[in-house]
Amino acid sequence: MLKISVSAHCATPGRLPNSARRPVNARESVVPGYTAAMSRSIAKFASGVVRMLTLPLTSRQRKRVIARVIENLMQQDLASVTTPRGTLKFNQLRSAFTASAVERFHSDEPETLAWIDSFAPNSTLWDIGSSLGLYALYAALDPSIRVLAFEPSGFNFGCLIEHIATNEMGDRVQPFSIALGNTNSIGQLFMSYASPGHGGNSLNRAENQFREFTPVFQQAVLAFSLDHFRETYGLAAPDHIKLDVDGIESEIIQGAVRTLPLVTSVMIEVEGRSGEHGAASIGGTLAAAGLVEDRAIREEGSRRNRLYRRG
Repeated sequence: MLKISVSAHCATPGRLPNSARRPVNARESVVPGYTAAMSRSIAKFASGVVRMLTLPLTSRQRKRVIARVIENLMQQDLASVTTPRGTLKFNQLRSAFTASAVERFHSDEPETLAWIDSFAPNSTLWDIGSSLGLYALYAALDPSIRVLAFEPSGFNFGCLIEHIATNEMGDRVQPFSIALGNTNSIGQLFMSYASPGHGGNSLNRAENQFREFTPVFQQAVLAFSLDHFRETYGLAAPDHIKLDVDGIESEIIQGAVRTLPLVTSVMIEVEGRSGEHGAASIGGTLAAAGLVEDRAIREEGSRRNRLYRRG
């Protein structure tokens, strides 16, 4: 098992889509000049070696051996991430994006980790756009904290479920494979990559916070406004909301106007087309609910997040 022990909350800005779209920095590069193209070439060569070794087997035997090799590699390289709150385990071999997100657990968004550390005991967090569940599980290391994790992508949701099970947190983290927005409908989630850990997906349009894109896959999803979902199922209002949804932040906030006055803090990732104009629109709705931006957070860590606290 790989053990990652990085000094907690050290800041190293960078970016890949969602929690996994970050470039490997120079400190992390073991081989000078190593590139993504080299990584793909080595992976292709290793795959060829495995297939060559299994040539004498029947088709069924070959596939069973290859499946077991994959399972063994994933179990052997299960990443153990040490934090001040406890240890988390992640399957970093699900994809290159997953591996990147896990390796950069402490350095990518230290401001988010510090915010979670500030939660009072017995708090509830709604993690909207939970992806692989890194922050949901980090919050749940405090056994008194309850987390609702929302992730519509089937690719990410499967990995989220696996991570919850691996960390034995099914009693603390409730995962929901639905989208949140400003209406209740059956929608389409357009995906820029069909791979676990990748973000940049968009609800009902092939356009994220950076650009329009050609989707490689689209998935039907149930979509609810936050207010409707909470009220329909009799859920208590969250104390804290984390929002990382790549372009539909304002729609989700619009769908939460009855819930926001009951919330203590909201952290929203804002970049690209969701920048100053989008942040201003979001800020107005949050201000009407009594939530004021802590502007110091803009200059901390990743510099991608906006934090709003009850004034």
